[in-house]
Order: sequence, then structure tokens, then C-alpha cells
Amino acid sequence: MYLNDVKLIGKVHDDAPVKTLASGDVILTFTLVTTENFKNRGGNPVIRKEMHRVTAFNKAAKEAVPDGILFANTEVLVEGFLRSRESGGFSVTEVIARRISPGRREG
Repeated sequence: MYLNDVKLIGKVHDDAPVKTLASGDVILTFTLVTTENFKNRGGNPVIRKEMHRVTAFNKAAKEAVPDGILFANTEVLVEGFLRSRESGGFSVTEVIARRISPGRREG
């Protein structure tokens, strides 16, 4: 059995407009910041932030952002899967979103 399923809750890093490609396809790309809070072995609080590249196509992009832009600091739930690709000689892993559920916006 194989499973490639991702669910992340975090905040949008920068404003992300929906773009229409020459082919007519719609794409939304943004950076999602997730935060993990825990205590280290010494009992000191640690905040670890991770950045994730998220891409949504067509229906998923349109449904997530009916107004055409996903604003920075908006909390979102992203559901999708991981995909790796080559970019500039590096292997890049990104989340391909099946669904994005925007929540509240801070700031």
C-alpha cells in the first residue's frame, strides 16, 4: 500500500495572486509557514518554523481564492500531496494542493 497525503495548517507568507497561464489554466503558488512549539531537553521553550512551497491548479486555486488573491498572514489548511521536481540543479519538494481552506487573517 502507498500513501502520499499531506495536511498542513499555517500562515501564508506573502500575498499570493491567482494567475492565469497562456494555456488558460489557473495557478496559485505561495509559501506556507508552519510553527511548532515545544520544550527542549533542558525544558526551554523552542519555536521551530518551517516554510513549505504550495501550488494549486485550476479548481483548487479558484475555490480557495474567489477574490483572486490570498493575502499574507491568512491562516489556511492545505490538503494535498508531495511532488518533487528539478529546479536549477536542485530537487525541490512542494505540496500540490487538492484543497485550501482559508481561515482568519491577522494583521
